[in-house]
Amino acid sequence: MTLRCFIGFPLPASYQQGLERLISAWSERLRSRISWTKPGNWHLTLFFLGDVAEERLDGIKQQLAGVRTPSFQLQAAGGGFFPPGKSPRVIWVGLQQGGKQAGQLAGKITEALQPLGYEPEKRPFRAHLTVGRVKQDRRDDWNALLADMQEISWPAVEVQSFVLWQSVLRPQGPEYTRLAEFPLPDAS
Repeated sequence: MTLRCFIGFPLPASYQQGLERLISAWSERLRSRISWTKPGNWHLTLFFLGDVAEERLDGIKQQLAGVRTPSFQLQAAGGGFFPPGKSPRVIWVGLQQGGKQAGQLAGKITEALQPLGYEPEKRPFRAHLTVGRVKQDRRDDWNALLADMQEISWPAVEVQSFVLWQSVLRPQGPEYTRLAEFPLPDAS
């Protein structure tokens, strides 16, 4: 049996509630067909594993247990779209604090998984929090959404662990299950 897996860290309730407010404010105003991130599922992805044979999970967990990096502060700010300068396919919130540390953690996770045959991403890591995926762009006022996202104030939070998640795709959206959690040492 295979499991669809990724590695990331969850976001606290204050972020989940902020996402819910953002979606509530904009879902009625946009004509485009958007698959919004479900509040409660919001996270920052560090490495996407894809389909993993169940018998490989123990080896993955062992490698991840060896990743060492101090805990760090994260604070969201602003936002944008992927791909930049084109019709948006992904709506995201950026980081004003913790992006560099998240990138370093993603790099250490990638290094830890390489002996198991996982290759680094071809694109450089860009720390972001996906808000939604644009399924059909109907030429909405994306600049107004971006301006609104710039005004949102997100609290600073401490990232104290990362998680190996299973993702089950369902018609109502993905369902995430924690398979293992890996603490980060206190930064002090």
